[in-house]
Amino acid sequence: MMFDAPSITRFIGLIVALLAYFGVNVPEDLAEAITSLAVAILAVYTAWKNNYISRKGHQQKEALKKQGLTKGGNK
Repeated sequence: MMFDAPSITRFIGLIVALLAYFGVNVPEDLAEAITSLAVAILAVYTAWKNNYISRKGHQQKEALKKQGLTKGGNK
C-alpha cells in the first residue's frame, strides 16, 4: 500500500491549507472527520489485503501450507 495514516493526514491538511489560501474556510471538525473516515477506510482495506478472507485468500493460504511457508508447517 502506498499510503499510510500520516500521509493521508498530511495530504488532507495540504488540501485544507490550499482551500484556506483561496478563501474557502473549512471547519476543523470537518477536516478531522474526513481524515478519520479516510484512515478508517485505509484500515479496512489493509485488513482485507493482509488476511486470508476471500476464497482466493484461502486458496493462497492452502498453497503456502503445502509448500511449508506458513507458521506451523504442513498442518
